[in-house]
Amino acid sequence: MTVINYQLSIINYQLSIINYQLSIINYQSKYLIFIKFIKNS
Repeated sequence: MTVINYQLSIINYQLSIINYQLSIINYQSKYLIFIKFIKNS
């Protein structure tokens, strides 16, 4: 049971890292859209 708990905590940690990276990508894409909008106007 402890081993499963340990593996789940590792997966949870990896998922939080992926979530963090996705939020950065999301932020960058919004920023790029904003820049394009400024350049076009």
